[in-house]
Amino acid sequence: ALAKDYLRTLPIVALVSLPVLAFPSVVRPYAIAVHLVFALPLMLELGHVHLYGTRVGVNTFYSVFVSNVRETREFLSQNVSVIELLLVLSAWLAPPFALSHLPVPAWHSAWAHAIGCLVAAACAAAFVRNLLRGDHGKDGYVLNPFSNLAVNYFRFRVLYRSLRDQIARHAAPPFADIVSRLPADERQTYVIVIGESANSMHHRYCGYSRETNAFTDALGDAVMRFKGVRSPFAQTIPVLERVLTFADGEHPELMLTKGSVVDYFHDAGFEVYWLSNQYALDDTAITAMTSHADVSKCYNFGGMKRFEKAGLDGAMLPDFRKFIRSGGRKKVLFLHLIGSHSAYVNRYPDEFRHFSGQVPGRELSPSKQALVNAYDDSIRYTDWVVAELIRALSDVGGASYLLYFSDHGEDIYDSTDARILGHGPLANEPMTSVPFMLWTSP
Repeated sequence: ALAKDYLRTLPIVALVSLPVLAFPSVVRPYAIAVHLVFALPLMLELGHVHLYGTRVGVNTFYSVFVSNVRETREFLSQNVSVIELLLVLSAWLAPPFALSHLPVPAWHSAWAHAIGCLVAAACAAAFVRNLLRGDHGKDGYVLNPFSNLAVNYFRFRVLYRSLRDQIARHAAPPFADIVSRLPADERQTYVIVIGESANSMHHRYCGYSRETNAFTDALGDAVMRFKGVRSPFAQTIPVLERVLTFADGEHPELMLTKGSVVDYFHDAGFEVYWLSNQYALDDTAITAMTSHADVSKCYNFGGMKRFEKAGLDGAMLPDFRKFIRSGGRKKVLFLHLIGSHSAYVNRYPDEFRHFSGQVPGRELSPSKQALVNAYDDSIRYTDWVVAELIRALSDVGGASYLLYFSDHGEDIYDSTDARILGHGPLANEPMTSVPFMLWTSP
């Protein structure tokens, strides 16, 4: 289907090239400009197909623009090699270089000039119509690569700005008639831990061959472990928009009309803490959803750097131990971990470097296996952090629970072709398989 879509665009490309018949003196700059404008979007689309098996869509821009420079740099370093970048640049720049050295044709005909002007006008009209109205192929994508990128970018800007503004401006009515079965003076401490890029297929309790859950396993049956849990998306922001609100696939409007989970606890008289070890999610819908937290703290302002051991999740433990013992008797704490976000080797301290060699039953190249080992070490470190949170919470007393799950998974060469690394708009099973654990007080 993708090849057919591009073949349908060939007449447009041919028509765009015809005006040089009427203006031979500008053939070189015109041909170079046409190539530079149309070839780059085509290469971006082909690169997207190579990584994710689908063309660029609204979700692609969603992933790009809710990220930051550091995260984008790490993604490119894992998925695109320097050689590939050089090849792409060469393919993009070589034709203009060759065109600049071609002889300029010489023809002078009034009919040629007239036909060229008419063709240029027709091409411009067709292109504007394609861009504004959308010449759609299968699955709603715009056929022309340049138009597809432009149209989906503007769709993203309109949808995202509308969502963000509605959440920020919407005054959801306070939750009423909240009933608690516990005495009003009983201590209540509830903890929701949101992991990052943790694939349940790399958890021991889900059948993985490595001991990645040794620390929570040591807590025994006090921890309930759930298998077969799936995330609705393979991107953080869309997942949190569901997790932190009462919206679901059938009723997405509840994200705007019913307030957030943070609002719910706040209206129920709880002190709400939002502790995040992710990079600051400024100017996003999540910022608006968590704005009513009584305490909001971001720990990670440099931890996304590829070569620095900063922003480890264990740095949140001192504040966590302090917050659960201070303040009022009713509190809820949200912890957003950096978890197993790439680069995996930066997500745990050196003393947690544990796994080496090949995973039993798998045969990967040394470079791929090194990434798998680092990823499994990050899963094991997150398991230690969760176990430490549970131990601290168990000493507080009163009614309490800790719920841990990941926003989405990660494909760490777990697909059948052992080629995909990371997560993205085209979600597969490894990208949506997530751990889910619950600890409750006796």
